[in-house]
Order: sequence, then structure tokens, then C-alpha cells
Amino acid sequence: MDINVLLDAFEAGEISGDEFPHRSHVRVAWGLSRRYGAEEGLRRLSAGIQAIAARAGKPTVYHETITRAWFELVRSADDLEEHPELFDKTLLGRYYTPERLAAGRERWLEPDIHPLTLPPPALTEQSGAAFMDVMRHVPVPVAVLATRAQGTVHAATISSLVSVSREPALISVCLATDSRTLELVRSAGVFTVSVLASDQEALADRFANPDRPPGAAQFAGVPHAMQQHGPVLDDSAAWLGCELHAAHDCGDHHIVIGQVEAGHVADRARPLLRHDGSYH
Repeated sequence: MDINVLLDAFEAGEISGDEFPHRSHVRVAWGLSRRYGAEEGLRRLSAGIQAIAARAGKPTVYHETITRAWFELVRSADDLEEHPELFDKTLLGRYYTPERLAAGRERWLEPDIHPLTLPPPALTEQSGAAFMDVMRHVPVPVAVLATRAQGTVHAATISSLVSVSREPALISVCLATDSRTLELVRSAGVFTVSVLASDQEALADRFANPDRPPGAAQFAGVPHAMQQHGPVLDDSAAWLGCELHAAHDCGDHHIVIGQVEAGHVADRARPLLRHDGSYH
């Protein structure tokens, strides 16, 4: 489709989500930046994508940081054909960590791996980038790990929950070595894992936000109950209460092994999954 025809259809609200694949998104972003300039082009792109999401009945899928990051990259290209990498949906993984993107759904966040410039950083220039590109395409359950220690409570979104052993019942999660979460789990010796339900996307973003308040303020307005092993979020698809079994130093994270001592599964609740940078 001619770029001007595509732009006119986009601005007229004549494009549905099924008709707006990533390639069309890139072309529209580039065309709007040329037609209106950076500020007005971004405004029109954001409004148009939000309108597409609303027409599809999925207004919450709009992502502020992803929309603006793609716009900033695309508008810097003089000729799209000279930058085929822009048509790779996983490209933002060279600029942002998954955690940074997850926290940027409702507000703009600068990249934490590399500035938004072209050409993009080569995969060999950042540790683990190629690996992360692959792992983004592996669906994983989203959960919130919580604990109570040192006179406070703390929680963090995780996507590394794995069953390790049936007898004894063991699970594993991965926590950053320098994280407050790991420090408190070690201090408490116990923790909980609330596997989020498919309608709890907002909680995933909340407990992944690096700017969230510390301590009990994290849970303000969030229905939860204090169990023996720590806080459990209400309406989660399932939860586990664990005693710390072991913590193994591995790369930039620790593999934390929990021995399951309690748990519950909600009736008919669908778990929240993360795949290719989006919740499902």
C-alpha cells in the first residue's frame, strides 16, 4: 500500500488491529514524522494506536514506552529500506531490559541498555542480548514474590517460576544478586509466590516498577492477606508459601529454591502469561 494511502487510512480510523502488523506500524510512524514533524507526529501516532486498541475492545494494551521508543528509532531513519532491522519486532530488546519495558506501559521510560540511535547495537555488544531476544518468545507465567523481614514487607514481579522437585516439593525463582528482594528473602527464610490471574496485569506492572514506594506502601490499595510465609495477593490464580531451601549464585542472579509448605489454586482462574514483551 502506498505510504500516503496508509497514513490517510490510519488517521481516518479505518485500520483495525489485524490490519496493523509491525511493518505497517513502522511505515506509519515514519510517515507521520515526515508529514508532521516529531512532536505532532508522535501525538498522532499515539492517538491512532490507542484508537485501534479501543476499537478492538482492548484499550489497556496500549504501551507508552514501546510506542514512543519505536517512533524515536523510526523517525531517525532517512530511508526505511536502508534499515531493515526496524522491521524486526524484537529490536527493542537491544535497547531495553524486559523489566524496564514492563514498567513503562503507562509512562515514558528512557532505555537502560543503549540510547535510541541507529544503527542499533550489535548483539555481541551487550551481554546476553541474543539470549534475551530468544527468551522473549518463550511464554512464562507472571507472579509476585513477597516476603516479610526486618520489620518490613516487600514484593517484586517475577517471571522465572519453575517446578524443581515433587518429593520434596521444591520450586525455583531467579532474583538479581544485588536486589532488595533477595536480601529480605534470605533474612526471612520464607516467602510467598502469588501467580497472577489474567486480569491482574496492573499488579504485574506495579510490582515491577522500580519507582514503587518501599515497604507496606507497595501494597496500598492492593487486596492481600498476610500468611505464615508472607503476603499473598487476593484473586491470584494460585499461590505458594515456601521456606527458603537454598540460594545458588549464578551469573548476575541467584537461583532461589523454595520448599513448598502451603498453597492454593483458585477455581477457573486463568494465569497471566508474558510473551514477546506483552501480557496475555
